[in-house]
Amino acid sequence: TGLRFGQAGNSGLIQTFLAGYLVQTLLFNKSIPTDALMISSVIGFITIPLLGWLSDKYGRRLPYIILNISAIILAWPMLSIVVDKTYSPGVIMAALIVIHNFAVLGLFALENITMAEIFGSRNRFTRMAISKEAGGLVAVGFGPVLAGIFCNMTDSWLPILIMLVLYSCIGLISALLMPEVRDRDLSLPEDAAEATAAEKLRHSATQTS
Repeated sequence: TGLRFGQAGNSGLIQTFLAGYLVQTLLFNKSIPTDALMISSVIGFITIPLLGWLSDKYGRRLPYIILNISAIILAWPMLSIVVDKTYSPGVIMAALIVIHNFAVLGLFALENITMAEIFGSRNRFTRMAISKEAGGLVAVGFGPVLAGIFCNMTDSWLPILIMLVLYSCIGLISALLMPEVRDRDLSLPEDAAEATAAEKLRHSATQTS
């Protein structure tokens, strides 16, 4: 669920709330966020397979960690450009494309295969459904609503920044805590965390004996 929070929460903020905030509150031309997200999605046809290949080569955890850290670092500079009308539409769109690819599409590229490998065959579909939908319901369902309330209360875009960083931090912590699951046998009945714990116990028992 924590991994899902990072991707789904950022998706709800950027693709849903931020696009509307730029047009309705900051009075941007509606083509700016719409075209930026469309172009970003087209770029995703390249970045998503690339990240999938990298995760096959270097593991699932490392790309997750790098993407979440990148989203945290890029949140302030990219969003400060996106909401600033003094920049040209091209620069604003480029900033939105960058943060969208790092904070949303990149994580989406890793999500489904990683979650399938985390859970064992005994309860894979049930636990994947609960993790994905529970995380999506809370992050996407309530995130834009809370962002709207806080932005209205503060008359500022900073709540969007804070929530984006918060979601990415949740994703980062989850990635740091998860076991590496690349090339895991999907026929194994136990979850990856259970298998890792059992392996540690066997290793400890071997050393003791």
